Amino acid sequence: MRIPAPTILDPNSVPALRWGVMGPGEIASTFVSSVVANTAQKVAAVASRTPGKAEAFAAAHGIGSVSSSYQELVERDDLDAIYIASYPSDHAEHALLAIAAGKHVLIEKPLALSSADAQRVLSAARSAGVLAMEAMWTRYLPQSTIIRALHEAGDLGAPELFVAQFCTDNRAIDRLWAPGGGGIAFDMGIYAVAMAHQFLGNPSKVSATGSVHPGGADQESFVTMDYESGARASLVMSGIASLPQVASCSFEAAQVVLDAPFLVPSGIHVTSKDFYPTGEHWVDSTGIVGHEGLCYQATWFAHYVEQGLLESPVHTHQDVVDILRVLETVVDQVTGGPPLT
Repeated sequence: MRIPAPTILDPNSVPALRWGVMGPGEIASTFVSSVVANTAQKVAAVASRTPGKAEAFAAAHGIGSVSSSYQELVERDDLDAIYIASYPSDHAEHALLAIAAGKHVLIEKPLALSSADAQRVLSAARSAGVLAMEAMWTRYLPQSTIIRALHEAGDLGAPELFVAQFCTDNRAIDRLWAPGGGGIAFDMGIYAVAMAHQFLGNPSKVSATGSVHPGGADQESFVTMDYESGARASLVMSGIASLPQVASCSFEAAQVVLDAPFLVPSGIHVTSKDFYPTGEHWVDSTGIVGHEGLCYQATWFAHYVEQGLLESPVHTHQDVVDILRVLETVVDQVTGGPPLT
């Protein structure tokens, strides 16, 4: 079975939007560095609630302007879009602030720590006529365009079983274990759940077991999901153990295996279902590696703005809400309650 070529937008083929950054932390630094190096997008301003942090971020990334508050940032006339990378528990509030000011928003994942808050944000954006997109950057990587093309061709047949794991010992990252930080399922496991959603759609049943950090956050989950089609998914997400970040899906006619780590630019095997499989292997050769891949979503975002879209066609508003509902169920079953906020 032939692997189709990926669809990669020319960064210079889309409008150069003027971006403001809200919440200049580590992920924002990675995003801005990659956007500046690999796209035509312009990062024009930054704001932080921590004194001196925005100034230091601007100096480090060559950003020409600093706003004294988030309100001032979103009200600027010289910005088209706001990238929101604040604490996960603040995403919804900050997104609504930018939306009310008429700005398009790219909101770090998870878009919110509840599906209800996410729905509120997305409904507000639609009413305001602005694009609201969760920064599920895996959807915009070259390998994801191949996955979609394989699906659309129909040669794989129906999906049968999806398996993925995202396990990294992140006990030293304090934010993950603190109230409002997201916990392991919402911060890390969201990648595995989103990939399952890309292959199989929305599950009809979610079952999860796991363990809880002494502070109350989920720390490890073993998740099974059933689908109306009869397909199944099995996911492992852990913030205390480290294992290869692998993902694969069995279809009626073939198996698709993503190279580890599956959430960054990597590669895809499409092979027969034999014990010694035969098939093809595509490897990403763009030179954009690891978390540099965050840049792709910025180019696609600008493309959607140019088209006048209010949501991403490959990670729709309904997709965002459905995935967050799965994560809510996982956390509730593992911890006995919602994420710590």
